[in-house]
This record gives sequence, C-alpha cells and structure tokens, in this order.
Amino acid sequence: GELLHKYEAELSAVDDPKKVNRYYKKVEEELRAQYEGELMDLTITQGRILIKLVDRETQYTSYELVKNLRNGFTAFVYQGIARLFGHDLKSEYNAVEEDKYIEEIVLAIEHNRI
Repeated sequence: GELLHKYEAELSAVDDPKKVNRYYKKVEEELRAQYEGELMDLTITQGRILIKLVDRETQYTSYELVKNLRNGFTAFVYQGIARLFGHDLKSEYNAVEEDKYIEEIVLAIEHNRI
C-alpha cells in the first residue's frame, strides 16, 4: 500500500503522457529487480494468497491494479496467464468469510504475536 500511494502521489504531478509511460516503465523495472526472483519461486497456494493480500493492502484487485497502471489489454493477458495456473487476478479479499484464516495470521503478525 505504501509504495502504491507513493507512486500515485509522484504520478499526480506528471501531466505529459510520455513522461507517465517512462515513469511506469521505471517503476516496473524497480519492482521486477526487487521482487521478481521471490515471485517466481512462489507455490500456487502462495500465489493465491499473495493475490488476496494485494487486494487487502491496496483495496484494488490485482487485475484492477494492472488495468489502472498499465492498460486493459495487459490486464486481460495477465488474467489469462493467471488462469492457466489456477489463479484469478480479480479475487477480492474477504476477511470475514473466505479469507478469515489469512486475516487471523496477518493480524497476529501485525501485533507481533507470531
């Protein structure tokens, strides 16, 4: 969430579409350099949990983030790839029902209980 807010704030000052595209490419390169290795090593279950946690943290599904930050076609392609691996980038986080155990673990971590 913090990085997303930082990027949104920096982007709000840019009004030239070419500069916006360059900014997105720079951010994508930074994120890839930092996280790509770890993301490639995730199990299918870990990937599903990550998709849920992205929604929990940002209040946007992974699909919405890709669509907003890149474009609808890229989001469509990524969704298709995710589906091949049994994922759904449109998955929403539901702390009360479906994802209550994930929420319990996250809260325990946030409160230094585990």
